[in-house]
Amino acid sequence: AIVCALSCRAWCSDRVYTRVISLSPLVTRIIYLVGGQDCLIGDTTYCNVPDAARHKEKIGSVIRANVEKIVRMQPDLVISSPLSREKQLRTPEYQNIHIMRVKNPATFDELCAITIEIAEKLGKRETACEIVEKCAEQVRQIFEKTKGLEKPGVFVQIGVKPLQAASKAMFINEYIRYSGGVNIAPDESSGIYSREKVIMQNPRVILIATMGSSRKAGSMEKRRWMHFPSIDAVRNGRVYVLEPAMMCSPDPVAFVKGLKIILPMIHPEVSMK
Repeated sequence: AIVCALSCRAWCSDRVYTRVISLSPLVTRIIYLVGGQDCLIGDTTYCNVPDAARHKEKIGSVIRANVEKIVRMQPDLVISSPLSREKQLRTPEYQNIHIMRVKNPATFDELCAITIEIAEKLGKRETACEIVEKCAEQVRQIFEKTKGLEKPGVFVQIGVKPLQAASKAMFINEYIRYSGGVNIAPDESSGIYSREKVIMQNPRVILIATMGSSRKAGSMEKRRWMHFPSIDAVRNGRVYVLEPAMMCSPDPVAFVKGLKIILPMIHPEVSMK
């Protein structure tokens, strides 16, 4: 990530967009992070971080955008999400509105690259580089603290009905990796898991970040896990409820904050000082 940030300074596009619509909560967070919020003229009903994003003009949901409204607002750039429907993106594209298609980052390095790419469109590349470099250095320092330590098995629950696990293909796996743990469900492509399998694998830590639901739902899941004291994580009181929004779609700064929360959960013996 540090190399990526440094090399990004060598080249910059001449085009700066001043009327931008975001179709993704992550994109909206990044726009605010790099100081480009004055360019943001609209976002989705799911864009509520930071709080100021709630007051931007809403163009629909992440999956179902109001295309007519988007065109009527006359943006010069629409930044999509992987959940955006391609058919809906073509209409504004036919109106000579530039579409930037953004995929979900799978790694911290990809998150940093996306941050810089979005910032460049807003004329905020230098700001983004400074933010990314600082975050990358903090992540490196945290990663160094766990080198050589035993890597406990970690189960990350992201869904309730059915029970779903975070695989190594999901961004949330980066928290486990940089905190010095091992994901017990690395290759579950569907994400669907079973409590029986978790019991059999006996993780030392269980993290609950149920996407699309409240923290209360996570607390209820924690109580369910308490019925299985044969699991090390349950027996030793190492079942934790996390904030889904921060864990599942963070910007680089939020990732560092989340990492500092999760590190002592996985390695309580490591000091953050």
